[in-house]
Amino acid sequence: MRREIIVSSFALILLAPSRASAQAPQSFADLALRINLDDQVRIVDQSGIKASGRLTRLTREDIEIHDDAGEKRFTSETVGEVAVKRHPLGKGALIGAGVFAVLGAVACFQPEEDSSAVCFLARPLAAAPIGAGVGVAVGALISQMSTIYRAPAQGVPAPQPRGGTGVQASLLEDLALRVNLDDRLRIEDRSGVRTTGRLTRLTDDAITIQGSAGEQQFTRATIRQVETRRRPIRLATLIGAGAGAAFGAVAGCAGDDRTECPDAWIFGSAFGAGAGLAVGALIHKTTIVYPEPERRTVVSPVISRAGAGVQVSVIW
Repeated sequence: MRREIIVSSFALILLAPSRASAQAPQSFADLALRINLDDQVRIVDQSGIKASGRLTRLTREDIEIHDDAGEKRFTSETVGEVAVKRHPLGKGALIGAGVFAVLGAVACFQPEEDSSAVCFLARPLAAAPIGAGVGVAVGALISQMSTIYRAPAQGVPAPQPRGGTGVQASLLEDLALRVNLDDRLRIEDRSGVRTTGRLTRLTDDAITIQGSAGEQQFTRATIRQVETRRRPIRLATLIGAGAGAAFGAVAGCAGDDRTECPDAWIFGSAFGAGAGLAVGALIHKTTIVYPEPERRTVVSPVISRAGAGVQVSVIW
């Protein structure tokens, strides 16, 4: 029961609203660089009515989401607040480390334990990494809504200038819903030179990244391809936590001595979540976000000694 209370306390603390979420951007145009297509969002209109769903479209003038009832559209003048679903991995690690460090110090007050200064130093240091792993696992399982836009006090945002001539979409419209500020990008120019850096600015006509050589700007005319590099941290953390919990449960509960069985899955999930987090931080997935890859179907014959056939491949 005590272990369930600890895990439940993690969930309640992580779901508490964060002060940082109150510092939401005041420009509807900036919203595109803080959210991506298919993100789960919650929109509150000026009258206070809430709607949640998957983001399907976002322009300078409106935003659309898809829920069980179908598509819902909100204009920039009617949107009061926009929040997106996030998983608080970092917050979970900090809370878990702090809670377990305190529990480690409290354990030194038990009659059978050594209450010397060494205990008060060693126990928290040993318990903190385990707590961080448990906190990361809990943070990967639960989610919270983080406010990324709040309308100005006047209620009506200032009109945003439209880019381009209306014939061709601007670079901002092409890329904004596929990348976010501070994303790691790799840009290939028309001459074939590739530059990697962190996204710092995106306008209708240019993109700016911060690399090892400083800030570099690329215009639409000079860009051949843009790739984004993202790390599967949450997925790797969940896989590691699940595998660690299963291994701990088997190792601690399979033998005749099952005194460690109640704690085995907690320690196993903690170490597994930490290992998964480390693996997820080391690997990355590269995706082409500009120009948008065209879907095409390739049909080719397949002939072998055993027979002949046709292979159909869909590339996107």
